[in-house]
Amino acid sequence: MPLAASSIVTHPLLTHQRQVHLDFHTSRFIDGIAADFNARDFAATFKRAHVNSVTVFAKCHHGYTYYPSKACPSHPHLVPAGRDLLGEQIEALHREGIRCPIYITVGWDVLLTQNHPEWRAMLKNGRFAEWEFGNPGQWKFVNWLHPEVQQHIEEITREVLERYGREVDGFFYDICFFPKGACWSPESVKFREKHGLLDESPAGFDRFLAKAQEAFSKRYWDLIQSVRPEATVFFNAGSDSFLEPGLGGRARYGNMSHMEIESLPSGIWGYFHFPRLARSAGHWGRPWLGMTGRFQIMWGDFGGLKPQAALEFECFRPQALGGANSVGDQLPPRGILDPSAYDLIGAVYAQVAAAEPFYAGSEPLVQIGITTSGTPGIDGDESAKSDEGAIQMCEEAHYECQLLDADNELDGLALVILGDGSALTPAFVEKLRRYYQAGGKLIVSHKGGCDARGCWALDFLPVRIERDLDLFPAFWRTNPAFSTELARADRVFYQQGLVISAPGCEILVERVLPYFKRDDIRYCSHLQTPPRSESSGQPVAIAGDRFIYFADPVFREYRQSGNIAARDA
Repeated sequence: MPLAASSIVTHPLLTHQRQVHLDFHTSRFIDGIAADFNARDFAATFKRAHVNSVTVFAKCHHGYTYYPSKACPSHPHLVPAGRDLLGEQIEALHREGIRCPIYITVGWDVLLTQNHPEWRAMLKNGRFAEWEFGNPGQWKFVNWLHPEVQQHIEEITREVLERYGREVDGFFYDICFFPKGACWSPESVKFREKHGLLDESPAGFDRFLAKAQEAFSKRYWDLIQSVRPEATVFFNAGSDSFLEPGLGGRARYGNMSHMEIESLPSGIWGYFHFPRLARSAGHWGRPWLGMTGRFQIMWGDFGGLKPQAALEFECFRPQALGGANSVGDQLPPRGILDPSAYDLIGAVYAQVAAAEPFYAGSEPLVQIGITTSGTPGIDGDESAKSDEGAIQMCEEAHYECQLLDADNELDGLALVILGDGSALTPAFVEKLRRYYQAGGKLIVSHKGGCDARGCWALDFLPVRIERDLDLFPAFWRTNPAFSTELARADRVFYQQGLVISAPGCEILVERVLPYFKRDDIRYCSHLQTPPRSESSGQPVAIAGDRFIYFADPVFREYRQSGNIAARDA
């Protein structure tokens, strides 16, 4: 459910739109922790850089707190021993009028996994779950469904609330997810049995993870609400969307004050990731921010700075879409912020601050809805390519769009796009039927009109899928009345399409087949086989009453190859 209007108006993210997420994951093999830290200089650096919110650390992935804790070991090399670094940071930042939500790690914890192997997340084959990123020294996953782990996190949360009281602005809980295939530890099996989630399939994992996140986040949301209801609360675990209700980011949505979309383009996410999530979670009714980083590559990139133009693009875009900003940084072990990083952040945030009056009170006027391709059990990185391609096309054509999931209605949309593989549910089919019968317009691509089994679900459209195309890459031959420019020559389409029939519809594009399917025996030149001269007669793009259907996956094609024929059709 969306927040009440009054709470949205007064939400601190609407007045604190320039955040820094200040990592402080610091190894026990480094000494002199915070030895050079000066609280006044620390806060003044953020003030000069136009920062008005800083996420500061209670507990890091190495398992240490940065304040005197009874629930968890403090970092063994804090200088001086027993120092309340977190408290010093909060006090100094508040003195400058800067809010400071507090960070607590959940899913990665070096100390817990070393000292309590029975608390580790486990795969079905009995192996412990790890984050496999390719570099030496990878994080081990904690089973945050284990009652003792949850009690540990609750003790830290209560300790922070009791120690800092009214100075607590919010909480950021990190790594609230399991890797694919986990968790099958005894405690997680009990949870699965309780909720009927023993399905071992990839789709079963997505449903298990959603239920686990819902239950976990509710525990701490309820706790914080009972003690400090003014505090913001966020559980970081991605924000993917699905046409099946209650999955992905929606699972914990009711237990958070806002959304934070972690998306460092130079890291593992790329530049197509953020607009997809911003155009879905950014429309769920709560304040949100986009989180990028000042790093050249990835989190923990000490000394790495990206070009100013890149950070400008990454900050101006969330602002234009109605969100706030967060730039990731990491405090070096001895406690002095990188001055060049704050020259960079300050140069960008000065422009963000200057533009805030222009954007104040603005709301997106959505013209086009795009049904999400998120499907339980399907690799999100693959299914997302269709959504990202459709969003890219809309943005380049200057149409305001929104990614639709199970909770969205279609009223007021000028057009609904069904991407290359939307896996329609019966409930969403009925939404589409009502929308179409009321005069709505549809663009359907490839299997976007199919259900989760791959069967055509839009019985109100005269389209029939015959089979997968076997000869590909094939080519498009465009009807000159549809596009004189594209009709000048046959254009290659790299993805595998479908053979369809659509009686009574106008054919906009026909398919031209290659001479043969390229293999180790039959091949021609360097890449795909050239096209025959005659058309196959197979329709690729057809038009009916208020709908257009593409037999080929046009959005994935544009996302992966930049094929302008797919876009300009």
